[in-house]
Amino acid sequence: MSDRRNKLQSKFAPRHRQANFGDVLLRMRVCGFRCHKNTVVEVQSPVTAFCGMNGTGKSTLLQVLAFAYKRPAPARPYYVKDFLVIGPLDPAPFSDAAEAEFTFGKTPTEHKTVTIRRRSATQRWSGYKQRPEREVYFAGIGHYLPRIEQRDFVVRHAKNLQITDEQDIPQVVREAASEILACQYNAATCKAVTYSGSSSEIVCVQRGGVEYSEAHMGFGEGRTQSLIVALEKIPKKSLVLVEEPETSLHPSAQHTLARYLMDVSIRRGHQIFLTTHSEYLLNALPAASRLYLMRDAEDSIRCLARLSAAEARSLMTDGATKALTVLVEDECARAILRELLRRVDPGFLKTVGVFAAGDAASLAKTARVLQGTGLAVAIVRDGDQPEAPSNGVFNLPGDEAPEKELFKDAGVRAHVSTKYGVRLDDFLAGLGNIDHHVWIRRLASHVNVDESALLVDLASTYAANVRENDAVSLRDVLRESVR
Repeated sequence: MSDRRNKLQSKFAPRHRQANFGDVLLRMRVCGFRCHKNTVVEVQSPVTAFCGMNGTGKSTLLQVLAFAYKRPAPARPYYVKDFLVIGPLDPAPFSDAAEAEFTFGKTPTEHKTVTIRRRSATQRWSGYKQRPEREVYFAGIGHYLPRIEQRDFVVRHAKNLQITDEQDIPQVVREAASEILACQYNAATCKAVTYSGSSSEIVCVQRGGVEYSEAHMGFGEGRTQSLIVALEKIPKKSLVLVEEPETSLHPSAQHTLARYLMDVSIRRGHQIFLTTHSEYLLNALPAASRLYLMRDAEDSIRCLARLSAAEARSLMTDGATKALTVLVEDECARAILRELLRRVDPGFLKTVGVFAAGDAASLAKTARVLQGTGLAVAIVRDGDQPEAPSNGVFNLPGDEAPEKELFKDAGVRAHVSTKYGVRLDDFLAGLGNIDHHVWIRRLASHVNVDESALLVDLASTYAANVRENDAVSLRDVLRESVR
């Protein structure tokens, strides 16, 4: 698996990229198309998978990509109007200043940028003539509809069809379909059929001593056969755009399909973009292939690169499933860690479950149990405890217990004085030598505030004052624990 991923990425290295893939797309900026106010996509792999929740513009990006190139004659090029239509139901699918900017790599050092721009004065689009030439294969959700649902002449007049030609489907197609679908095809042919002036080509296969055509294939089987045939038939170094290729496939087939997409990109030089909601497909691809689209607080779309498949799954379930379980010693450490992550990466925080598990011995025991279930687990100990990064054990910032770090922080002291009217030096003096684990409980009682609310308030104030590099470094080592 890693060899295929590494080979794919090595072919995309700047010194090899143009020879392997042609005038490859390296960057796109989409402004004013549907939900994309100013979305920037940096392409880091020959196979790029857009994932994210519904409504984040994955399909729109595929449609915009379709008109990045001019298709060679006699094929008709794609234009904006092929995907974004204006009418009484959709008066403004793009803004008056909409534009799509594409950057292509012609050589390791030479790039070309083309902008398809809407001119508000004429309401026409400019920039089409500057597009480089490349075959574009667009496979939306509707690119394959089962014959039995089309109800065309092949089904309606099945008994009266005449077979006028028959050709073996290439072995590479048959082998790829067999591997993806986990079923052995003994033969696969493409048969030309006619009836009363109508003609069509039908895929037929033999398996287990039985021959059957597309009319008797399940949706997943028929769609996979159709996609593989197309990707092996179109010109080399084409741009391939596929909407949710995992549709109707079981999990192992989704995983194997991703491996096939890498393989066909390596062999034939296709640059492939796809949309997906499949953790199994994402998991098979290299990290550079994964781009997660997420709405930010300003309702713009952010493109998050190199998320793990587990992080993507967690985000797509809106945090219902967690990519990483982090164990800390107590509730104070839990609040501080959560607020540190919220400050530097609220999206990552959504994918993390943070739990208080007790002292060092309890942490280690709980971690062993959870790791035995296959969960990704990390431990974050107090700053006064030893860390062991190679074993997934990290530390909070500082060099003392988290309660002591909170109460000595200048920002926290000023906040408590202003908001609650308490000087922490005087308050601590009044506590004597009482254990620091109960300081927050005593302070909450003193100012008549719920303990958990006070803890979050203080942890948030403290996190805002921690050096950003320290918070980012902790985020980074935890993210690595998921990979």
